[in-house]
Amino acid sequence: MSKWFIFPALHKEERGIINQELQRIERSISLAQQELLAQARDWANWDDTYAFVQDRYPRYAEANFSPEMMKEMRYQLIAFFDASGDVYFLSGLAPDSGAYATCTRAVDDCAWMVPYVDSIQVPIKSTDQHQSFLMPSVSAPAMVVITPIVRTDGSGPSVGWLAKVRLMDTKWMAQMEEVTGLPITIDRQFTAQATPSTTIKGDTIYAQHILPTNVPAISITVGTQLNRTHYLASLNTIRYVLIWTACLMLFVIGFVLWLMERIILKPLKALSIFAKHASEEDTRLDSALLCQRNDEIGMLARSFEQQLTRQRKLNAELLNLSTHDSLTGLPNRRLFDQRLQAAIHEMEASSQPLAVMMLDIDHFKLFNDHYGHQKGDECLRQVAQALQSVATAHDFLIARTGGEEFSALLPDTSAQHAKHIGQLLHETVYALAFPHLASPVAPYVTISVGIGSLDEGIDISPSTLMSTADQALYSAKAAGRHQVIAFTPSIANTSVHTHDTPL
Repeated sequence: MSKWFIFPALHKEERGIINQELQRIERSISLAQQELLAQARDWANWDDTYAFVQDRYPRYAEANFSPEMMKEMRYQLIAFFDASGDVYFLSGLAPDSGAYATCTRAVDDCAWMVPYVDSIQVPIKSTDQHQSFLMPSVSAPAMVVITPIVRTDGSGPSVGWLAKVRLMDTKWMAQMEEVTGLPITIDRQFTAQATPSTTIKGDTIYAQHILPTNVPAISITVGTQLNRTHYLASLNTIRYVLIWTACLMLFVIGFVLWLMERIILKPLKALSIFAKHASEEDTRLDSALLCQRNDEIGMLARSFEQQLTRQRKLNAELLNLSTHDSLTGLPNRRLFDQRLQAAIHEMEASSQPLAVMMLDIDHFKLFNDHYGHQKGDECLRQVAQALQSVATAHDFLIARTGGEEFSALLPDTSAQHAKHIGQLLHETVYALAFPHLASPVAPYVTISVGIGSLDEGIDISPSTLMSTADQALYSAKAAGRHQVIAFTPSIANTSVHTHDTPL
């Protein structure tokens, strides 16, 4: 029975779960591409850039490019092209040596840029819109974004193109693993050989998906792995095992009844019914009389009930561990995403407003560098407690969704009220007076808050809604941090200049 029914059902459930995790990784990659494109558009819609590609700003490169900036922003290459698609200026870090070089042609120290420049020039000549694609480059796969160069106010024709390249190398994958909480593998394969697959080996399940690139003959495979022990201990698995055990017990009871007739028929039948119904959590059965028996049947019933109670407690603890952050005790990204999806569905049914927030501790990297990671963990716990106190008082969900990043879900909350709550969160954290001497913003730990909202009658996905909060947070950072900004259409249409202070 287990071979034909239980294990096939378990394998199907496991494959479904790991496919969901792979889709989460792909969504993270897509968000990373959107972030890189937003940074490129920020540069391309800058009046200084507009003047630079027209030879009217000779100090542009000296003022804006350095190896430190390239490393901090994790750029491999920044390329400028004139209106005809020819190379105007190149700046980048060599993938193999990390040597920094700038040039006007991809030769000598910039010869390594040739494959990237060739790949960028092809789409430039086919469309005048911004583009984003993956490239199976020589050293590692890369994300490439291209956007036309225009004035800040959008007036006038495009005078050229700006492209940015970010390698999906081991450092990038390590950051993605920290964000997703999953091991990630990325490789290049010929498209004819690359196929999605899911493989189970022992206690580990492996899976990979295929991502297209700008080279039709080569694709990128994204893979991950999960430990099966967690899934084997899930509630559905336990239900299958208990049902299988109950059926086997019924067979044994029938055989014993055939041998011993009706001497113990009724007690064993009562025990089998109790066991069968006890395995179903939604069924409430009064088992007091059976458990109060003083014979072996009563002992078995009490023992079974104790084991079942303990198993349910363990399941509840396991569920809590999988949906909450171990450092702060707040809900994690997985639980937040589930609640967000449910809130949007409820909003569509009830036509009530919905607001979300993204909160980021200002200059937390500087905090860790100055005080150390142990003090950084204490800072995260203190901030999390402060945020949770506000969330409890106003009945909304606050979750830790990244290293120093938090997200809030506020059902039935208008944009105006959400901004009030965002300000309250902002003030509560500042009131902690947690020292942050390395911060250029304030002597204490502060946060930046971005707010996105959803009004009645708007059809929107969770990722799009969170993107509005992300853009608002991006604006708050660009405006100097230590403030609360709500998303408006002007934020989506207006570039934010952050070249002097990396985000």
